Amino acid sequence: MAVAVEQLQDTHQALIAAVQAGDWQQVGELDQLCRQLVQQAMAQPDRDEALLADMLTSLSQTYREVIGLCQAVQGKLAEELQGVQRSRQGAKVYQMFS
Repeated sequence: MAVAVEQLQDTHQALIAAVQAGDWQQVGELDQLCRQLVQQAMAQPDRDEALLADMLTSLSQTYREVIGLCQAVQGKLAEELQGVQRSRQGAKVYQMFS
């Protein structure tokens, strides 16, 4: 197995672990590393096409899950922000009549 594909598999597993841990900074760093490793794997003339295709399919599925999770977190944060804004507005109205 090509070194880049092995590294990509290891990075993919680390990416899954970071997502599960909610370590978004680590997710960003691993995302960049995944992109570099995909480019390296694609550039290797002796690459195993079937293995690389399987790896990219698995990586693609992980990214779909990560995007879904990010969208859910974004929605939750938006709701919290709206609640904070409503609380501020309520506090301002209360101060006006105090």
